[in-house]
Amino acid sequence: MVTFELAPGEARVIRDLGAFVESEVVPLQERYQPMFDHEGVGILPEGTLHPDLLRASRELRRRSAKEGFYAMHLPEEMGGRGVSFCGLLQAHKEVFRHGLGFTLSVLATIEGPSRMLGSLDAQQRRRWLDPLVRGEKTTCFALTEPGAGSDVRNIQTRARQEGDEWVIDGTKMFITNGPYADFAQVFARTSDEDGLGSLTAFLVEKGTPGFTVGETLETIANNGLPCELRFEACRVPQESVIGGVGEGFFHALTNINDTRIQNGGMAIGLAQFCLDRTVEYVTQRTAFGKPVAKYQGVSFPLADSMTELRAAEALATWAAWRIDSGESAIQETSMTKLYCTEMLWDVADRCIQAHGAVGVLRRAQIERVLRWARVMRIWEGTSEIQRMTIAKTMGL
Repeated sequence: MVTFELAPGEARVIRDLGAFVESEVVPLQERYQPMFDHEGVGILPEGTLHPDLLRASRELRRRSAKEGFYAMHLPEEMGGRGVSFCGLLQAHKEVFRHGLGFTLSVLATIEGPSRMLGSLDAQQRRRWLDPLVRGEKTTCFALTEPGAGSDVRNIQTRARQEGDEWVIDGTKMFITNGPYADFAQVFARTSDEDGLGSLTAFLVEKGTPGFTVGETLETIANNGLPCELRFEACRVPQESVIGGVGEGFFHALTNINDTRIQNGGMAIGLAQFCLDRTVEYVTQRTAFGKPVAKYQGVSFPLADSMTELRAAEALATWAAWRIDSGESAIQETSMTKLYCTEMLWDVADRCIQAHGAVGVLRRAQIERVLRWARVMRIWEGTSEIQRMTIAKTMGL
């Protein structure tokens, strides 16, 4: 019999996580809300995050790691708690139903430890992975280039071997957490062959000669501040290789299921956040002698939104269960990334409309979710790429 219930131990972890967010994260977000309201997400004129936000975010990440939440998705041998994909989905839903802000520091995503790093040897783990698990350091995933996003076969960054070292040359673009990462996971071409086996992944520490952070890029969401990374005759030792030479693409693939489930959970949680705030507002706001919730022009779009939210939740749960059952679930995870992020965009837009003029105010916090949702439809594989993947699994 198919059951989507979490094991008692995992259910307890999610309950503890919810209590942690209520006690540690929500008060912090309320404290810094004026900064979010007046400066978006605390962006300074020079294009950097406010130091108070950075400091608070880092402290929260370390507290979450100490409590065992930050890296819960990793196997126990990597320092995690071995939480299943169904548990990972529930964790992201639980965190992001509290909105955007310091919720982004509670669970590891692109800036933190990933299953891909399970291919590191013992010495590499002590140097690179363990500090990530403890929340002491962060990383960035340097795959995208100015001319190569979803088309990883077109990556132009090169790495050539000279003795016991590798020399990296190239430029990466739109790298989330790039300005603040302690080290980068850099994907470079190590062979002239056209196949996917021509890519290798390297660990490059901040401050390595030839490795510089280029332009910081302010986006519509303005969270994480992606940037350009430049590598000019950047030399790294042989022990900086992740796994083996030519395995870069296959290591990157290990992150796909994680990130798509994470994106699904985030989108579902944020949609719930928008609906909770909107229902509260429309049941209190009156127009023409009665609450605006009593008008079908308001209530019907919200009813559609709740229906789509539950459909997204069911789809994401099915995808997570398939992965936990040992299936590749390529179609289901692509559907999850596609449907959940598109759903969030639609729900946030309807919730803003239900608020009227109040909805576009920053203090309502929903416009921030809408901007974030717009970016979610692009990162980690655009909606169009997901549709291409789904079509291929259908034999089209």
